Amino acid sequence: MSPMPATQIQADPQQEALAWFSRLRQPGCDEGERQAFGRWCQEPRNAHAYAELEACWQQLQVPPARPRPRLLKVRRSYLGKVSAVLFLLLLGASAYLYWPLMQRLASELATDVGERRSVRLADGSTLHLDSASAMNVDLRGRTRQLHLVQGQVYLEVVLDGRAMEVQVDDARIQVYGTRLMVARQSDHDELVVLNGKAMVIQGGDQRMVSAGERVTFTEARINPVQKVDVKTADAWRSGQLHARDMPLGQVLERLASYQGRRVWLMDEQTAYRRVSGDFNLDRPDETLEALAAEQHLQLYSVLGQWLIVRQNRAGSLSF
Repeated sequence: MSPMPATQIQADPQQEALAWFSRLRQPGCDEGERQAFGRWCQEPRNAHAYAELEACWQQLQVPPARPRPRLLKVRRSYLGKVSAVLFLLLLGASAYLYWPLMQRLASELATDVGERRSVRLADGSTLHLDSASAMNVDLRGRTRQLHLVQGQVYLEVVLDGRAMEVQVDDARIQVYGTRLMVARQSDHDELVVLNGKAMVIQGGDQRMVSAGERVTFTEARINPVQKVDVKTADAWRSGQLHARDMPLGQVLERLASYQGRRVWLMDEQTAYRRVSGDFNLDRPDETLEALAAEQHLQLYSVLGQWLIVRQNRAGSLSF
C-alpha cells in the first residue's frame, strides 16, 4: 500500500494580511518587500483580506477629509485650519499613547514597564510597586496621604499613631490594617486586604473590607465584597500570575502590559473564555507565545504599541 500524500495546508489570506500589515509598518521595510507585497495582492482573495484589515485599522484612525468634487482651488486659510486640526488630532493621539509614561515621569515613585521595585518610606512603611506603576506620597500631616496614579502597589504599613489614606481617582481608602494591595485596571479599581481592615469611600457610598477579602469599584459604584485567595492575589510580587477561571482577555492584557503594549481582540468572545494556569510575568514574550499556542490564537505586534489577537480558524499558529 502506498502512503497517503501529505495534506497541504491552505494559506489563510487574513493571517497573511496581518503579517503584511505589521511588516510594512516596520522601519526596516525596503522596496523589495513592497514589491513582494504587490505580487501577493494580485491574488483577489489576498487583496480583499488586506482591504478588510485596513478598514478595521481606519476605525482607530482619524478619517481624512473628503475633497469637494468641483473645487478647483482651496484657500490657504482653509488648508491652514485643516493642518491645525490634523496637528491637534495627531498630538492628541500621541498623548493618548504616551500618557501613561508621562504620568510615571511626573510622579514621585515609579517603575518602568516590566520592572518591580520596593521602596521604604520615612515612616518605616514599605511600598512594593508592580510593573509600570506610579505613586505620590505625603507623610507630613496627621493623616499620611498616598496617591496611586497608575498600576498596582502592595503596602506594608507601619502603625505610628497616624491615620493613612490611599487616593485612587475620586475614591479614598482609609487604612486600618498593615497589609493590603491596591490596583488600577482599565475599567475598574481594586482593593485587596491581607491583614486588618480598610474602608473604600466613593461619593456617598462606602464599603468595609476585612482580611481575606477584595472589592472592586468604579466612578459610579462600589461592588459587593468578595472572598479572595491571598496567595493568588499577591503572586505578581514573585513574577507570577496565578489565573483561576480568569477571563482570557484579562490574562492577555496582564501579560501584554509587561511589554508596554495594549491588546486589541478581533474576536470579542475570545475575551470571555475562561482559563486557568500559572503564567510567568518576567518572560511575557515566551508566556504569550505558549498561551497563544494552547488557545489557538494568532498574535501580531503593530507599531510596538498594539498586540492584535485573532482566533486561529485553521488551528495553526503564526507569529
